[in-house]
Amino acid sequence: MDMLLAMRVFQKVSMTLSFTDAGELLGLAPSSISRNVDALEDHLGVKLLTRTTRRLVLTEAGIAYKAQADSILEELDALNESIASFADEPRGRLKVSSPRVFGKRLLTPLVPEFLTAYPRITLELSLTDDYVNLAETDTDVAIRIGTLGDSSLVSQPLGRYRRVLVCRPSYVRPDELASPLDLLHFNCLRYRRSGERVVWNFTKPDSEEVLDITPSGTLIANDVEVLLDAALEGTGIALLPYWLVRDALETGSLVQLLPCYPLASTLQAAGIHFVYALNRRQSRKVHAFMQYVVQRVSPLLA
Repeated sequence: MDMLLAMRVFQKVSMTLSFTDAGELLGLAPSSISRNVDALEDHLGVKLLTRTTRRLVLTEAGIAYKAQADSILEELDALNESIASFADEPRGRLKVSSPRVFGKRLLTPLVPEFLTAYPRITLELSLTDDYVNLAETDTDVAIRIGTLGDSSLVSQPLGRYRRVLVCRPSYVRPDELASPLDLLHFNCLRYRRSGERVVWNFTKPDSEEVLDITPSGTLIANDVEVLLDAALEGTGIALLPYWLVRDALETGSLVQLLPCYPLASTLQAAGIHFVYALNRRQSRKVHAFMQYVVQRVSPLLA
């Protein structure tokens, strides 16, 4: 039995409570996952998991073993990362998580050039708008937009998150809107997730006073690309990330509205960050990726 492999297999099984899901994380067949857990239990002489037809449950011994195994494997990974930092060239698998549209628009165009610059890195890019637990998914570094909630992670700024009001030039002229209150007379294309009430918060010029607007319109979507396409077709006014509409503003396909009224949201103030676990602090591959992205993406967020 390969003890280290068996420990990693058990770690993933105890995390997912599924042989199939653990196999997907490790690139192994469920039958191989099951054999490794059986071998580990035989070696230890105790049952770590209770198997039923519907689910897996950690035994008392399994809970205790998981806590110790997590600590040992984390220290081992940190040791390997620190020794690998002496290598002349970044190498190994690099798993990166990013919000879907941000990653699609700003990261994926960089992938071919990045892999050419670092041929010994194998990049695994996961684009999702769901919250990603770095430890549970073996993610090396994630990009997060908005407030950072997990203080156990190390963060590094990538850029600010700026949103702008835009529409097609033929829909409304910028000089037709003197105040955010004028938006109440136009079709507003709204982004919404989880059914929350949509409110656009503006800061008055030369003032800290916030003006809250509840926009209305004929389109609500949980995908900013849908709203962008609708704005480009002249359907209405959308509030979108600057990096998403930057090219359209430069070509004149879209115009910005109410530039003197900056957005006053927490999301806008929080910015965009890289986050990674403390044991990745010395990782050459993580720092190579972050430096590469900062140099090429940060200017697009200004």
